[in-house]
Amino acid sequence: MPAGDPSGSDSTDSDGPSVGRRPLLGALAAVGLAGCPGQSGDGETDSPDDESGGTDRATDGADGTTAQTAADGWPDVADPYYGRLAADLGDMDLPAGEFVYADGEAATLDAFAVDSEAADTSSVSVGDGEPFSSAVRVHVTEETENPWDVTMKGTVTDRSVAEGDVLLGVVALRSPASSESTPTAQFVAKDEDNLDTNVVRSTPQVQPPAEWTRYYVPMRFDYDADPGTWWVELFLGYGPQTIDVGGVALIDFGGRVSVDELPSGPVDGGATGSDDGTDWEVAADERIREHRTSDLTVEVTDADGNPVDGASVDVAMREHEFGFGTAINAGHLLEETADGDPYREHVTDLFNLAVLGNHHKWRFWEENRETADGATEWVLDQGLDLRGHVCLWANVSAWAVPPDVVRAMGVEWEDNGVTDPALDPDYVRERTMEHVPAIIEYYGDDITEWEVANEVTHEPGLIKAANGVKATDDASLDDLDPVEAPILADWYAAAREAAPDGTLLAVNDYNTLAGPYESTRADYERQIEFLADSEAGLDAVGLQCHFDQGSALTPEQVLEGLDRYAGHDVRLRITEFDMADDGWDEEDKATFFREFLKTVFSHPAVDDFLVWGILDTLHWRDDAPFFAEGWEEKPALAEYRDLVFDEWWTEASGETDADGSYATTGFTGEYEVTATVDGEEVSERVTLGDGGTTVELALQ
Repeated sequence: MPAGDPSGSDSTDSDGPSVGRRPLLGALAAVGLAGCPGQSGDGETDSPDDESGGTDRATDGADGTTAQTAADGWPDVADPYYGRLAADLGDMDLPAGEFVYADGEAATLDAFAVDSEAADTSSVSVGDGEPFSSAVRVHVTEETENPWDVTMKGTVTDRSVAEGDVLLGVVALRSPASSESTPTAQFVAKDEDNLDTNVVRSTPQVQPPAEWTRYYVPMRFDYDADPGTWWVELFLGYGPQTIDVGGVALIDFGGRVSVDELPSGPVDGGATGSDDGTDWEVAADERIREHRTSDLTVEVTDADGNPVDGASVDVAMREHEFGFGTAINAGHLLEETADGDPYREHVTDLFNLAVLGNHHKWRFWEENRETADGATEWVLDQGLDLRGHVCLWANVSAWAVPPDVVRAMGVEWEDNGVTDPALDPDYVRERTMEHVPAIIEYYGDDITEWEVANEVTHEPGLIKAANGVKATDDASLDDLDPVEAPILADWYAAAREAAPDGTLLAVNDYNTLAGPYESTRADYERQIEFLADSEAGLDAVGLQCHFDQGSALTPEQVLEGLDRYAGHDVRLRITEFDMADDGWDEEDKATFFREFLKTVFSHPAVDDFLVWGILDTLHWRDDAPFFAEGWEEKPALAEYRDLVFDEWWTEASGETDADGSYATTGFTGEYEVTATVDGEEVSERVTLGDGGTTVELALQ
């Protein structure tokens, strides 16, 4: 959960929401909408002629009541859905658990409430073929700033929870055709004394499909909480959307099971639990074979040009074509100290691409060019490619703008001596139009790609100031959309004119994949289209990926986001990947890391993946993906090495056939190819590209 989330404490009733803190089904019944039959949770059952719209879930007892056979060790429940759920979990060899809230689905759903002026609720028919019968539709009616601005929350009032207790949430979700977008829901559990936490251990955020899909949500509490102080909730504040929620259960296993033993994520085939879905990793591996490998043919001849039969051939990969990179702390890189040695070693061992975290930013570059140049030279000397980050970024507090420009933006900046700002649009325009070509021309061919403008959707201050509005949060442009501002196109035109042939021009922004935040995505897409249609055009799109546990995406969600941006005919980069979250178990981070990296590597439009630093003590949030303080390796690093230097690394050998030919398939990149006959050896460095490569080796 993001720090500062105000949703943690119980909300009070207000005049705004039509439902408020009233239980969902109770409020719906009050207006004549509760039409979803189901068990009441008190042992009573629906009459035999009640049509629930579901499948048969129980047998009639001799006394006319509904009998439900309990799973081994589980409590007897009258609710057929809960009985079936207990049987499903028992079949997974899980010990008996206790149902929280109530012993029936309707009463459990009744314990949850939606409290927001930005959302409406209504009853919804579950439909045929599902094992549950109680569901509600939540319609978010307006843009929201935070996911927790709309939350469906159920406080547990009758039991405590202890540190180490393991629970399993179960919920069925569906995306109705009426939804403005594919809805997003985030699973959250916590108590009122630990509002900055989320004890959900995996699958924290999902985008359900059009069919009912059951999700298992494992939880492990890190603290004690008294009755009435802890809860489970769904964050639904992702802008206008509609989502159906049903089949809700919470099962308490106490300390009788580890969280790793619980099922997690969506049940393939929908809420009924059938197993006819596709495996994300199988599909990713197939895409990787299609898009990241190519055929390499080696033809060996003797001094007279005749084919050599039986020549030994070795094919050794030396470098990936795909960019695997990191952000570099330029100052630390250049320190001739023992601390700097492992830093330099790991950068060169792990990556083929780099970006300076700060020192190509405008103010840093103008005030400390020696450090920027030193780090640039070092990166190039190691044979790494270098991206330019960034020509223009309007974030004053990040020290990205020179003080004279800040003053002309009309912004007071006491930390850097700007106490007398005076808005000067012409000066801002002049300085920005000078700086963009100046830094690009200065580095020339040394930098292969430039982010010309960074985070325009969130930081439009330079655009505002150049168009006559102070670059402050309380000022806005009435008749001009910053993401489609003419000066934005002018900056890119100046960059294109200054850049050497082959230099790529890019944009970069956050909340564009991680999240996701629909309004930001829509703004970013408009910016991409605007620039792509401009005189300069647009080559690449950077997707910052600063994840925490609450914003982690499934492989399916990642693919959906990548497909969305790739549809604009641009190349994609994962530019700022990290997983900063102290409450997120490192092993779970590593699992997510593997899924994410394999998914983005499998997408044909993605060219680069960059982690945003490698060491905790040099990381902007003190939680880098690969190394803790003292260079202690984190589990995600092992996953990275396993994928990049093992699973996706080609080493092959064999002998030529009668035609003097040896063929293999390898990951695209640079190779050393060697042929040996009777102790005579000949080698050549070759590039294996998308269309395949044939190399001819002639023995002397």
